[in-house]
Amino acid sequence: NIEKIIREEMKAIDGQEVFLPSLQPKEIWQKSDRWEQMDPPLFKLKDRHDKELCLGPTHEEVITDLVRRFINSYKNLPAYLYHIQNKFRNEMRPTGGLLRTREFMMKDLYSFNTDKKELDKFYDVVVEAYKKIFTRCGLTVKVIEASGGSIGGDVTHEFNMLCPTGEDKVLYCPKCD
Repeated sequence: NIEKIIREEMKAIDGQEVFLPSLQPKEIWQKSDRWEQMDPPLFKLKDRHDKELCLGPTHEEVITDLVRRFINSYKNLPAYLYHIQNKFRNEMRPTGGLLRTREFMMKDLYSFNTDKKELDKFYDVVVEAYKKIFTRCGLTVKVIEASGGSIGGDVTHEFNMLCPTGEDKVLYCPKCD
């Protein structure tokens, strides 16, 4: 039911669903300089042909490679691609909760825009779509400024549900949110 809600809201903002590989080639990770830098470290393995691969902890490298191959003109932009599938993180202390597990289901949305103005406008559209997803799931969230971590980015947010347990402390103004 949650995936159905997500798909409906992504369709409403012109998102196109894709399915991306869990096994990813070393070469695309080397292009982003994250083959050795990723934290937690990648799950790395070799196939029977001695080719080095990793289990995808995220899909920025894969989606960028895909778009580079198939979008050859600005006329094909913007493109809003999302997926819902397994991710693999080589966590030091995997736990049984929702976070810090080694394998988990995640939804990602990647946008490819013609310029920063278009990107910024779409970012606001996505924030509203995510708010709708949480509301439809019966959850009240706070949109919190966040660090981009190893993925980076100028503007990043997390959607936090306030509760008495958890590791994070959230600061917000009760008047203006």
